[in-house]
Amino acid sequence: MKKNNSKWLDLYMKNCALLNKSARTIQNYRADLSAFIEWHESKFSGDISRARARTIEEYQNFLTYGGQISPKKSWLQRLFFFMKKKRIVGAGKLRGPLSVNSRRRHLSSLKNFFDYLKQTHEEQGSRFKLNPVKPKIHAVLVKDVDISHTKYLKPTDWELIYEKTWRTRERLILYLLYFGGLRLHEICLLKREYFNRQSGTVTFPRKGGKVHTLKLKNGDAIFDQLDYWFENKAGNSSFLFQGSKNSPLSVRAMSTLIRKMISRASVTNEITPHSFRKACATNLYLNTKDLLFVRDYLGHSDASVTQTYIDKNALHERHLRM
Repeated sequence: MKKNNSKWLDLYMKNCALLNKSARTIQNYRADLSAFIEWHESKFSGDISRARARTIEEYQNFLTYGGQISPKKSWLQRLFFFMKKKRIVGAGKLRGPLSVNSRRRHLSSLKNFFDYLKQTHEEQGSRFKLNPVKPKIHAVLVKDVDISHTKYLKPTDWELIYEKTWRTRERLILYLLYFGGLRLHEICLLKREYFNRQSGTVTFPRKGGKVHTLKLKNGDAIFDQLDYWFENKAGNSSFLFQGSKNSPLSVRAMSTLIRKMISRASVTNEITPHSFRKACATNLYLNTKDLLFVRDYLGHSDASVTQTYIDKNALHERHLRM
């Protein structure tokens, strides 16, 4: 890898670490970006500051159809092969075509990388003045199969539900659903010792038993509700939301409670408790354009699953407003 390309990649990885992105996300970013840099160096020789929209279109075709990556020969190597009357054949790597989801992930990683380079070099001359990855190229296309399963909770519906919710426990549940993106069974099993106000995080078991430390969005509002709940309402139960006999509230009881909040607000758009998690995913993606970040925030193992949580109509509306 050329010196400049390696330097920019390392700077971006350090920035990701400073933003508290998970080690898994950083590892995926490095793999995706290294693959692009290797392709770019084999095809154009120069550093990636020369990449333009046409470059990204060519790379998209490479990801779609596959091909060979061969290291560039120096002029001495080319002269040697010419004098020996041999063809210049590098020890190239064959890359097979990637799936649609993998291509989108690669392009999403590139979009964020070039956004960072643009912001950090805007006062340093002509390099990275424009992001070569256009929004239409890397935009996430949501699987239609999901649309009929989970309705998206629009911001207007969220406001209606929020305004009709006054009790501390209910508001806390709404915040953990809408801003935290937690599943119902994850909320039911929450304990007070899982929360750390100083770091703004909650550490809890995810689906499948994996322990996840999540830095909460809108954390101040959530912890304000938590403090009041702990001091005045929660009692001595180890669980945040207690059922009978010091056991956690059941998922069924939690679902019934949330449906009552939805009904009280007279929201009639077939909203379900799971709609809050879909809204969390969509809002995060609209704000960050970072599919891997949303994947890790929701605790998904595969970004293709995360894509089904992002509402395509909301993406389309945002695009029309831009």
